[in-house]
Amino acid sequence: MVDRRWLMRLGPPLVGALSVGAMASASLGVTDRAWDPLPCSGGAAALAGSLAAPPPATPAEVARGPWFTLDPVVDEAGTLVGQRLRIGPGADRATYLDLPPESSAAGPFGRLVLVTRDDGRRSELRAFDRGADCWWALGHTNDVVRRATVEPSVGAIHEHRVDRATRADLGVWRRPLDGSPAVRELAPLPRDGSVGVTFSTTLSWSLEGDRLAVQSCGAVRCRTQVLDAATGAVRQLAARDQGELIGLAGDRVVAYAACAGLPCPLVAIDVDTGVAEPIAPAGGLARLIGTRDGPRLAVEAGIGGGRLEVRDLAGRLDRAVRLADPGLRLMPGADRAAAGVVAPPGWLVLAPDGRSPERAVLTRLADGWTVELQEVLR
Repeated sequence: MVDRRWLMRLGPPLVGALSVGAMASASLGVTDRAWDPLPCSGGAAALAGSLAAPPPATPAEVARGPWFTLDPVVDEAGTLVGQRLRIGPGADRATYLDLPPESSAAGPFGRLVLVTRDDGRRSELRAFDRGADCWWALGHTNDVVRRATVEPSVGAIHEHRVDRATRADLGVWRRPLDGSPAVRELAPLPRDGSVGVTFSTTLSWSLEGDRLAVQSCGAVRCRTQVLDAATGAVRQLAARDQGELIGLAGDRVVAYAACAGLPCPLVAIDVDTGVAEPIAPAGGLARLIGTRDGPRLAVEAGIGGGRLEVRDLAGRLDRAVRLADPGLRLMPGADRAAAGVVAPPGWLVLAPDGRSPERAVLTRLADGWTVELQEVLR
């Protein structure tokens, strides 16, 4: 499996150089059909209700819920010519939308998948409801929106922008869903020679849903800021050798160390002091989840799949989970996977390629019990 971190970090302008057309075609279902949904109706209240739909509580609810994958589309010369968004409700036949090269997707948020699409003149934000066969217009700007996410309180969208002409970072903006003008809430970071050119900026909410982690990455090193959504206060992590973000819980940012690939050490960084404490000496794909015992990190033991370790944020090993199918890979966050599906509390999503929801299984951390999503619908 190609390490999708590089696709995410290098961004759409450079994806074609990586010759990933085979990967894109491999994850597309042969029974997919093109989708041309109409605009949704019902006004702001209906939109808010769709975004605030409760997350799944059981595997059956996951199997009936929304999912997405986003794949690069390249021509015969290896040039990126678009992105293909696949959206499925449960095990039904997937549908797809062909998007411009500079597009992104996030979620699901309730019943919706958030999409940014840029046609070279302006960026549009839309939320797609596969179950209702429609989409919501959420706003547009003449700047380029590279990433976007929905506030857990469902009051606004937060979007990272760059200047259309110069590609200079324009910071993070908050766009209220009531139609009020978007306002910049986070200024761009100054240049840092130790990080180099910023290839990507990602947006990730804390497990508690009250803070937004904004991470800007170069080829290896990253810088992370934590924004308090209620107060607007911002903290920048002082840790110098931080790598890709995995998640944020309490006063700890969980991330890889600054590595060029996997496996890689994992650390917990104190938001206030910037002190990084080791969690695991080396790990593959990883995911931070909430459990009844507090936040836990699930991480592949090595890079080949087959076994997971579950650790608390002090690095203590809770348990090891050996997978019945050693070919399964842990599905990480949406930015690395370029795919999204929401699991019930205490469960993880795994798939042969670490990202295709229609071929996924759910594994319960408490005992390693695994169920195929297709099975729970039979």
